[in-house]
Amino acid sequence: MGISRRTFLKGSIVAGAGAAAAAALGGCAPAASEGGSGSTSAAGSSNGIGKHTWEVAPEPITDIAETKDYDIVIVGGGLAGNSAAEAAARNGAKVALLERTESIQIRGVDVAAIGSNWKLENGVNIDIDTACMLLYQWSNQTVNYNLLRTWAEQTGPVFNYIEEMVGKQGISMVSALSGTAKYGWETLPERWRIYPDAVSFVKGDEVGTVRPDGKEVNWTLGEALNKSATDSGAEYFFNTHAEQLVGNAEGGITGVIATGEDGKYVQFNASKGVILATGDISGNQEMVDAWAPICNRSDAFIYTPQGANTGDGILMGSWAGAAISKSPAAPMVHQFTPSSYTFNLTVFIMSWLAVNKNGERYGAEIPFEPYLTNARMNTPGDMAWSVFDADYPKYVQQQWPTKYETWLDGIEEEMEKRIESGELYKADTLEELAEQIGVPADKLKESVEGYNAMYQKGEDTRFGVPAQFLSEVKTAPFYATPLVCSTLTIPFGLHVNEDSQVCTEEDAPIKGLFALGNVQGDFFGKDYPVHCPGISHGRCVTFGQLVGEALAKDSVLTELIAS
Repeated sequence: MGISRRTFLKGSIVAGAGAAAAAALGGCAPAASEGGSGSTSAAGSSNGIGKHTWEVAPEPITDIAETKDYDIVIVGGGLAGNSAAEAAARNGAKVALLERTESIQIRGVDVAAIGSNWKLENGVNIDIDTACMLLYQWSNQTVNYNLLRTWAEQTGPVFNYIEEMVGKQGISMVSALSGTAKYGWETLPERWRIYPDAVSFVKGDEVGTVRPDGKEVNWTLGEALNKSATDSGAEYFFNTHAEQLVGNAEGGITGVIATGEDGKYVQFNASKGVILATGDISGNQEMVDAWAPICNRSDAFIYTPQGANTGDGILMGSWAGAAISKSPAAPMVHQFTPSSYTFNLTVFIMSWLAVNKNGERYGAEIPFEPYLTNARMNTPGDMAWSVFDADYPKYVQQQWPTKYETWLDGIEEEMEKRIESGELYKADTLEELAEQIGVPADKLKESVEGYNAMYQKGEDTRFGVPAQFLSEVKTAPFYATPLVCSTLTIPFGLHVNEDSQVCTEEDAPIKGLFALGNVQGDFFGKDYPVHCPGISHGRCVTFGQLVGEALAKDSVLTELIAS
């Protein structure tokens, strides 16, 4: 077949990463070497003495070439860092933002805006109690419920301000543009429920998930936050790699030591606090192996450019005495590649019969990550196929009654291209299809017969797929495509309290140290929840605004809300 788990669409994944995934939230350099030079990568194996990299602090950096004084120092130029910089500077603080790459780094398409005026005016009024219950249950109650509650209650007011702020820059808030915010799914049983809580930000008449310049539309929001922050006086230091925190858990954190563009060490003092917004751990193989090994079985890490997202916030925080998140890592693995995602290629991401390499149905096919993706990554040989027939337009309409015309537009031509490239298989019989994809024909036919019977009955008695998402496989020609899994991010960070203040193992808050975005621990646990699409980006903006404003006002998040 010429296709394996790691080679499938590898070329298109790499080529499309800039357009479909953007860069990571980086902002911090890899772990410092024994001499504190910062030249040793944080990725890779443990340090050879039986401990992980984050368990052994490097020697303190002492050869400081320059010292700069600020109220607040933010490490990381993603949505979380830019949101915090905007709020802090707007409220009068002297702000420095350190970013390891040459520009801000934004990714994604949708942002959760539950309870915002825009959502309410458009008829979307989501019950906060139920949403928080579902999110909390998703983690098996391993996360900090109060953090979830803060997000749900404060996102509305925050995005009311964001809508006003971006509007002054000619940017509009619109209904979520990606297929992850599935309208109509809010009425499904709780297990499968997805709320239409997300929005996107666009300029002019843009309607796609990717802008004309090839960047995902969340860049529009990121750029707006960056402009407002710099207009208010925030200073950005690009190509600046944060290496170590100044201070420790016992005495508090008072700054950050970073390598500047000239390769010399600069100490950025922070009189009010340091905010870590350094992104996830997906670029650190040692951390992936330790906390999210299932991601090694995905087809690609599409949000992680080389050298970024190496868990630097965890490293710096741990070396200073901070605790790791008390809830487990929550991999965000979705059923698309940049190739399929940018085209909205429905036949690759619908609820079709899924079989493993033995031709056996192995789990619920409804496109509700991580159920579907976890199951795929745990199949024999880590390979599975989606199987459907010539009546696919009927089932697309059945599954997506409000958007099927968009999904089907141009699909026949695109399918022919996929058949020619070997990404889609077509056959006149199931036996021929089985031979093409390398599964036992008798087992495939048996799986098809069982699946068709459940469709006729209107009930999936094996895996519980709702009737709306069942289909039949009976009309030639028959099709099969590899069921792909791409790791977007792996949220896992430092242990924080309700103020997003980083804590020790004993739950004592560390003075002057805060964590936002994917380095904020205790918010997601076990798997990334999809009940509220865009929640990852939403919490970046929401907590960024709240923590940034609170620090600027010499307060903390909970006191700010109470006032």
